Amino acid sequence: MKRGYIRTISAAFAAVLLIGLLGNSRANAGYFDDFLKGVKVLSELPNDVNEIKENYQVTLDKLEEAQGTLEAYREENEKLMASNRELAATVSALTEAQEIRDAKARKTRIMLITGAALLAGYFILLRVIRVVLRR
Repeated sequence: MKRGYIRTISAAFAAVLLIGLLGNSRANAGYFDDFLKGVKVLSELPNDVNEIKENYQVTLDKLEEAQGTLEAYREENEKLMASNRELAATVSALTEAQEIRDAKARKTRIMLITGAALLAGYFILLRVIRVVLRR
């Protein structure tokens, strides 16, 4: 049954080929050329499909690579953000400690200046009292 089918297709193809070769009119040649171009296009389709499959696979590989890189960047970004938070907390603590030291230094200066002023005032007051009592 298969042989009969193949013989029928072969006979039909041979008949079309014979008619195309023997035909004198230009219209028949155009049909034959169109037929040959169609056969050529159909025969090239598997190659085109394979090329498209390969390009698709290459694109998928590149996409997976890009997603892997993106995931690595996300992880690195999360680590950097955590590090940034730690550094911000450290800077804040150091700034607070510096402000406390500055406040203590200011208080110490005020106390020293006040003590020196009181001591100077004491000596000046004593001198003024002595001068007033001597008169």
